[in-house]
Amino acid sequence: MAPTLPSDGCSYQLSHEPDAHETLDHDVLARIHFGTHLSTAQDPREVNIALPQTGGAPVAEVWRSRRPVEHGWSDGFGYAHDGEVLFGHLRLEEGELTDLVRATAHAYLRIDLLLRRLGYPCWLRMWNFLGHINHGEGDAERYRQFSQGRHDALARQPGFEGRLPAATAIGTQEGGMTVYFLAARDPGAQIENPRQVSAFRYPPTYGPKSPSFSRACLKRWADCSHLFVSGTASVVGHRTLHPGDLLAQLDETHRNVEALLGEASAFEPAAGPFRAAALKVYIRPGHEDPALLPRVRQLFGDQVPLLCLVGDICRRDLLLEIEGLFTATAHGASAQAAA
Repeated sequence: MAPTLPSDGCSYQLSHEPDAHETLDHDVLARIHFGTHLSTAQDPREVNIALPQTGGAPVAEVWRSRRPVEHGWSDGFGYAHDGEVLFGHLRLEEGELTDLVRATAHAYLRIDLLLRRLGYPCWLRMWNFLGHINHGEGDAERYRQFSQGRHDALARQPGFEGRLPAATAIGTQEGGMTVYFLAARDPGAQIENPRQVSAFRYPPTYGPKSPSFSRACLKRWADCSHLFVSGTASVVGHRTLHPGDLLAQLDETHRNVEALLGEASAFEPAAGPFRAAALKVYIRPGHEDPALLPRVRQLFGDQVPLLCLVGDICRRDLLLEIEGLFTATAHGASAQAAA
Protein backbone atom coordinates (compact mmCIF):
# COMPACT_ATOMS: atom_id res chain seq x y z
CA MET A 1 0.00 0.00 0.00
CA ALA A 2 1.33 3.46 -0.92
CA PRO A 3 2.08 5.78 2.00
CA THR A 4 -0.30 8.65 2.67
CA LEU A 5 1.00 12.01 1.54
CA PRO A 6 1.36 14.58 4.33
CA SER A 7 -1.17 17.41 4.56
CA ASP A 8 1.40 20.16 3.86
CA GLY A 9 -0.12 21.47 0.64
CA CYS A 10 2.57 19.99 -1.62
CA SER A 11 1.53 17.82 -4.51
CA TYR A 12 4.37 15.33 -4.08
CA GLN A 13 6.64 13.91 -1.42
CA LEU A 14 9.99 12.16 -1.07
CA SER A 15 10.14 9.07 1.13
CA HIS A 16 12.49 6.18 1.86
CA GLU A 17 10.67 2.90 1.41
CA PRO A 18 11.80 -0.73 1.75
CA ASP A 19 13.62 -1.59 -1.45
CA ALA A 20 11.59 -3.79 -3.74
CA HIS A 21 11.15 -4.40 -7.45
CA GLU A 22 7.41 -4.98 -7.74
CA THR A 23 5.33 -3.02 -10.22
CA LEU A 24 5.25 0.67 -9.41
CA ASP A 25 2.08 2.29 -8.10
CA HIS A 26 0.34 4.71 -10.45
CA ASP A 27 1.27 7.71 -8.25
CA VAL A 28 5.05 7.19 -8.39
CA LEU A 29 7.17 9.77 -10.20
CA ALA A 30 10.45 7.96 -9.57
CA ARG A 31 11.95 5.11 -7.55
CA ILE A 32 15.73 5.12 -7.17
CA HIS A 33 17.56 1.95 -6.14
CA PHE A 34 21.05 2.08 -4.64
CA GLY A 35 23.40 -0.89 -4.59
CA THR A 36 25.64 -3.01 -6.79
CA HIS A 37 24.68 -5.52 -9.49
CA LEU A 38 21.14 -4.14 -9.72
CA SER A 39 18.82 -5.66 -12.31
CA THR A 40 17.72 -3.52 -15.25
CA ALA A 41 14.16 -2.25 -15.03
CA GLN A 42 11.79 -1.57 -17.94
CA ASP A 43 9.68 1.08 -16.23
CA PRO A 44 10.97 4.58 -17.14
CA ARG A 45 10.45 5.70 -13.53
CA GLU A 46 13.04 3.24 -12.17
CA VAL A 47 16.63 4.43 -11.67
CA ASN A 48 19.63 2.34 -10.55
CA ILE A 49 22.65 3.97 -8.87
CA ALA A 50 25.75 1.85 -8.25
CA LEU A 51 26.40 2.92 -4.66
CA PRO A 52 26.26 0.44 -1.76
CA GLN A 53 24.09 1.32 1.22
CA THR A 54 25.24 1.14 4.80
CA GLY A 55 23.74 1.66 8.24
CA GLY A 56 20.52 -0.33 7.92
CA ALA A 57 18.18 -2.36 5.73
CA PRO A 58 18.20 -1.33 2.05
CA VAL A 59 15.67 1.33 1.10
CA ALA A 60 14.69 3.02 -2.13
CA GLU A 61 14.21 6.74 -2.67
CA VAL A 62 10.62 7.18 -3.84
CA TRP A 63 8.91 10.30 -5.13
CA ARG A 64 5.09 10.17 -5.08
CA SER A 65 2.51 12.58 -6.42
CA ARG A 66 -1.05 13.53 -5.55
CA ARG A 67 -1.68 14.32 -9.21
CA PRO A 68 -2.07 11.88 -12.09
CA VAL A 69 1.35 10.79 -13.35
CA GLU A 70 2.28 10.35 -17.01
CA HIS A 71 5.51 8.58 -17.90
CA GLY A 72 7.47 7.31 -20.86
CA TRP A 73 10.76 7.08 -22.73
CA SER A 74 12.20 9.70 -25.09
CA ASP A 75 15.63 9.91 -26.73
CA GLY A 76 17.14 7.60 -24.11
CA PHE A 77 15.52 9.41 -21.19
CA GLY A 78 13.08 7.88 -18.75
CA TYR A 79 10.69 10.50 -17.41
CA ALA A 80 7.49 11.06 -15.44
CA HIS A 81 5.52 14.23 -14.78
CA ASP A 82 2.34 15.33 -13.04
CA GLY A 83 1.59 18.76 -14.51
CA GLU A 84 3.68 20.49 -11.85
CA VAL A 85 7.04 18.68 -11.71
CA LEU A 86 9.00 16.36 -13.96
CA PHE A 87 11.48 13.68 -12.99
CA GLY A 88 13.88 12.34 -15.59
CA HIS A 89 17.04 10.28 -15.86
CA LEU A 90 19.73 9.43 -18.39
CA ARG A 91 22.38 6.71 -18.39
CA LEU A 92 25.65 6.92 -20.34
CA GLU A 93 27.87 3.86 -20.46
CA GLU A 94 31.63 4.14 -20.00
CA GLY A 95 32.27 3.74 -23.73
CA GLU A 96 30.28 6.94 -24.32
CA LEU A 97 32.57 8.93 -22.00
CA THR A 98 35.82 8.73 -23.99
CA ASP A 99 35.68 12.53 -24.29
CA LEU A 100 34.10 13.27 -20.92
CA VAL A 101 33.92 17.04 -21.42
CA ARG A 102 32.04 16.71 -24.68
CA ALA A 103 29.83 13.85 -23.48
CA THR A 104 28.76 15.79 -20.39
CA ALA A 105 28.02 18.94 -22.36
CA HIS A 106 25.98 16.98 -24.88
CA ALA A 107 24.04 15.20 -22.12
CA TYR A 108 23.15 18.49 -20.44
CA LEU A 109 22.05 20.03 -23.73
CA ARG A 110 19.83 17.01 -24.34
CA ILE A 111 18.32 17.39 -20.87
CA ASP A 112 17.52 21.03 -21.61
CA LEU A 113 15.85 20.10 -24.90
CA LEU A 114 13.76 17.41 -23.20
CA LEU A 115 12.58 19.75 -20.44
CA ARG A 116 11.64 22.49 -22.89
CA ARG A 117 9.80 20.09 -25.17
CA LEU A 118 7.75 18.64 -22.30
CA GLY A 119 7.01 22.04 -20.80
CA TYR A 120 9.18 21.95 -17.66
CA PRO A 121 12.04 24.30 -18.57
CA CYS A 122 13.08 25.27 -15.03
CA TRP A 123 15.83 23.12 -13.50
CA LEU A 124 15.43 22.60 -9.74
CA ARG A 125 17.67 19.69 -8.74
CA MET A 126 20.36 17.58 -10.43
CA TRP A 127 22.02 14.37 -9.24
CA ASN A 128 25.18 13.28 -11.08
CA PHE A 129 26.79 9.88 -10.43
CA LEU A 130 30.06 9.42 -12.29
CA GLY A 131 32.22 6.32 -12.26
CA HIS A 132 35.73 6.84 -10.80
CA ILE A 133 35.13 10.55 -10.26
CA ASN A 134 38.58 11.21 -8.75
CA HIS A 135 40.64 9.38 -11.39
CA GLY A 136 43.14 11.48 -13.30
CA GLU A 137 45.54 14.19 -12.18
CA GLY A 138 45.17 17.95 -12.32
CA ASP A 139 42.69 19.18 -14.90
CA ALA A 140 42.51 15.65 -16.33
CA GLU A 141 40.63 14.49 -13.23
CA ARG A 142 37.23 13.15 -14.24
CA TYR A 143 35.33 15.49 -11.91
CA ARG A 144 37.07 18.53 -13.38
CA GLN A 145 36.28 17.31 -16.89
CA PHE A 146 32.66 16.75 -15.91
CA SER A 147 32.52 20.26 -14.43
CA GLN A 148 33.93 21.75 -17.62
CA GLY A 149 31.39 19.94 -19.78
CA ARG A 150 28.48 20.95 -17.55
CA HIS A 151 29.66 24.57 -17.60
CA ASP A 152 30.03 24.54 -21.39
CA ALA A 153 26.39 23.48 -21.76
CA LEU A 154 24.81 25.73 -19.14
CA ALA A 155 26.86 28.82 -20.08
CA ARG A 156 25.11 28.97 -23.46
CA GLN A 157 22.24 30.72 -21.68
CA PRO A 158 22.93 34.39 -20.77
CA GLY A 159 22.91 35.00 -17.03
CA PHE A 160 22.98 31.27 -16.29
CA GLU A 161 24.84 31.76 -12.98
CA GLY A 162 21.70 33.31 -11.49
CA ARG A 163 19.50 30.32 -12.41
CA LEU A 164 21.55 27.30 -11.40
CA PRO A 165 19.92 24.22 -9.89
CA ALA A 166 20.95 22.55 -6.68
CA ALA A 167 23.17 19.57 -7.43
CA THR A 168 25.18 16.61 -6.21
CA ALA A 169 28.14 14.90 -7.91
CA ILE A 170 29.32 11.60 -6.41
CA GLY A 171 31.65 8.90 -7.70
CA THR A 172 30.69 5.26 -8.13
CA GLN A 173 32.98 2.26 -8.34
CA GLU A 174 31.36 1.17 -11.60
CA GLY A 175 31.92 3.02 -14.87
CA GLY A 176 29.59 5.26 -16.79
CA MET A 177 27.45 8.17 -15.66
CA THR A 178 23.85 8.40 -14.49
CA VAL A 179 22.08 11.74 -14.15
CA TYR A 180 18.63 12.18 -12.69
CA PHE A 181 16.83 15.46 -12.23
CA LEU A 182 13.77 17.37 -11.09
CA ALA A 183 12.31 20.28 -13.05
CA ALA A 184 9.25 22.51 -12.90
CA ARG A 185 7.16 24.79 -15.08
CA ASP A 186 8.18 27.85 -13.05
CA PRO A 187 11.60 28.65 -11.57
CA GLY A 188 12.79 28.31 -8.01
CA ALA A 189 15.10 30.75 -6.22
CA GLN A 190 18.84 30.22 -6.01
CA ILE A 191 20.12 30.22 -2.40
CA GLU A 192 23.79 30.71 -1.58
CA ASN A 193 25.70 30.15 1.67
CA PRO A 194 27.32 33.21 3.31
CA ARG A 195 29.96 30.90 4.83
CA GLN A 196 31.10 29.70 1.41
CA VAL A 197 32.29 31.10 -1.88
CA SER A 198 29.64 30.22 -4.44
CA ALA A 199 30.79 27.14 -6.33
CA PHE A 200 30.53 28.96 -9.67
CA ARG A 201 33.02 31.56 -8.31
CA TYR A 202 35.75 29.10 -7.31
CA PRO A 203 39.30 30.13 -8.30
CA PRO A 204 41.06 28.29 -11.19
CA THR A 205 42.95 26.05 -8.75
CA TYR A 206 39.79 23.87 -8.69
CA GLY A 207 39.69 23.34 -12.43
CA PRO A 208 39.43 25.11 -15.80
CA LYS A 209 35.71 25.77 -15.20
CA SER A 210 34.04 26.20 -11.83
CA PRO A 211 31.30 23.77 -10.77
CA SER A 212 27.97 25.10 -12.05
CA PHE A 213 25.41 24.63 -9.29
CA SER A 214 23.72 26.58 -6.51
CA ARG A 215 24.15 25.73 -2.84
CA ALA A 216 20.37 25.25 -2.60
CA CYS A 217 17.21 25.85 -4.60
CA LEU A 218 14.05 27.17 -2.93
CA LYS A 219 10.76 26.36 -4.69
CA ARG A 220 7.48 27.83 -3.53
CA TRP A 221 4.39 25.76 -4.30
CA ALA A 222 0.74 26.64 -3.59
CA ASP A 223 0.81 26.14 0.19
CA CYS A 224 4.33 24.97 0.96
CA SER A 225 7.97 25.49 0.05
CA HIS A 226 10.72 23.00 -0.71
CA LEU A 227 14.39 23.69 -0.14
CA PHE A 228 16.62 21.37 -2.15
CA VAL A 229 20.01 21.44 -0.42
CA SER A 230 22.91 20.49 -2.67
CA GLY A 231 25.59 18.06 -1.68
CA THR A 232 27.16 19.96 1.22
CA ALA A 233 30.52 19.31 2.84
CA SER A 234 33.18 20.71 5.14
CA VAL A 235 34.06 23.69 2.95
CA VAL A 236 34.36 27.24 4.30
CA GLY A 237 35.19 29.96 1.82
CA HIS A 238 36.43 27.63 -0.90
CA ARG A 239 38.80 25.52 1.22
CA THR A 240 38.29 22.12 2.79
CA LEU A 241 38.39 22.17 6.59
CA HIS A 242 39.36 19.29 8.91
CA PRO A 243 41.01 17.00 6.32
CA GLY A 244 41.22 13.45 7.64
CA ASP A 245 38.73 14.03 10.49
CA LEU A 246 35.34 12.54 9.59
CA LEU A 247 33.37 13.75 12.61
CA ALA A 248 34.81 17.26 12.49
CA GLN A 249 33.86 17.42 8.81
CA LEU A 250 30.35 16.32 9.75
CA ASP A 251 30.01 19.11 12.31
CA GLU A 252 31.24 21.69 9.77
CA THR A 253 28.81 20.32 7.20
CA HIS A 254 25.97 20.72 9.68
CA ARG A 255 26.96 24.36 10.22
CA ASN A 256 26.80 24.92 6.47
CA VAL A 257 23.34 23.33 6.22
CA GLU A 258 22.13 25.49 9.10
CA ALA A 259 23.44 28.58 7.30
CA LEU A 260 21.47 27.61 4.19
CA LEU A 261 18.30 27.10 6.23
CA GLY A 262 18.79 30.55 7.71
CA GLU A 263 19.17 32.11 4.26
CA ALA A 264 16.06 30.30 2.99
CA SER A 265 13.99 31.41 5.99
CA ALA A 266 15.04 35.03 5.44
CA PHE A 267 14.10 34.73 1.77
CA GLU A 268 10.73 33.11 2.60
CA PRO A 269 9.52 34.88 5.80
CA ALA A 270 5.88 33.90 5.18
CA ALA A 271 6.74 30.22 5.65
CA GLY A 272 7.07 28.30 8.87
CA PRO A 273 10.40 26.77 9.91
CA PHE A 274 12.05 24.42 7.45
CA ARG A 275 12.18 20.81 8.58
CA ALA A 276 14.18 17.96 7.08
CA ALA A 277 11.97 15.66 5.01
CA ALA A 278 14.83 13.34 3.97
CA LEU A 279 18.63 13.31 4.04
CA LYS A 280 21.29 11.41 2.15
CA VAL A 281 24.77 10.98 3.60
CA TYR A 282 27.63 9.99 1.29
CA ILE A 283 30.75 8.49 2.91
CA ARG A 284 34.05 7.98 1.14
CA PRO A 285 34.92 4.25 0.94
CA GLY A 286 37.11 3.10 3.81
CA HIS A 287 35.86 5.78 6.19
CA GLU A 288 32.70 4.15 7.52
CA ASP A 289 32.74 4.99 11.23
CA PRO A 290 30.16 3.52 13.66
CA ALA A 291 30.05 6.88 15.45
CA LEU A 292 28.95 8.73 12.32
CA LEU A 293 25.24 7.95 11.98
CA PRO A 294 24.43 8.47 15.69
CA ARG A 295 26.10 11.87 15.40
CA VAL A 296 24.13 12.66 12.22
CA ARG A 297 20.89 11.88 14.03
CA GLN A 298 21.95 13.94 17.02
CA LEU A 299 22.57 16.94 14.75
CA PHE A 300 19.64 16.63 12.36
CA GLY A 301 17.02 14.82 14.45
CA ASP A 302 16.21 11.22 15.33
CA GLN A 303 13.11 11.08 13.14
CA VAL A 304 14.60 12.32 9.87
CA PRO A 305 14.54 9.65 7.14
CA LEU A 306 18.19 8.93 6.44
CA LEU A 307 19.85 7.12 3.55
CA CYS A 308 23.57 6.42 3.93
CA LEU A 309 25.62 5.58 0.83
CA VAL A 310 29.28 4.75 0.21
CA GLY A 311 30.80 6.70 -2.67
CA ASP A 312 33.66 8.97 -3.67
CA ILE A 313 33.26 12.66 -2.86
CA CYS A 314 34.19 15.13 -5.61
CA ARG A 315 37.19 16.44 -3.63
CA ARG A 316 39.75 13.91 -2.52
CA ASP A 317 40.21 15.51 0.92
CA LEU A 318 36.49 15.34 1.72
CA LEU A 319 35.30 12.27 3.60
CA LEU A 320 31.57 12.89 3.55
CA GLU A 321 28.82 14.97 1.99
CA ILE A 322 25.18 15.52 2.97
CA GLU A 323 22.21 16.57 0.86
CA GLY A 324 18.58 16.95 1.76
CA LEU A 325 15.04 18.02 1.04
CA PHE A 326 13.61 20.47 3.57
CA THR A 327 9.98 21.58 3.68
CA ALA A 328 8.08 24.52 5.15
CA THR A 329 4.35 25.20 5.19
CA ALA A 330 2.95 28.67 4.58
CA HIS A 331 1.74 30.20 7.87
CA GLY A 332 -1.71 30.85 6.44
CA ALA A 333 -2.04 27.32 5.12
CA SER A 334 -0.88 25.91 8.44
CA ALA A 335 -3.49 27.90 10.35
CA GLN A 336 -6.23 26.89 7.92
CA ALA A 337 -5.30 23.20 8.29
CA ALA A 338 -5.36 23.51 12.07
CA ALA A 339 -8.85 25.04 11.96
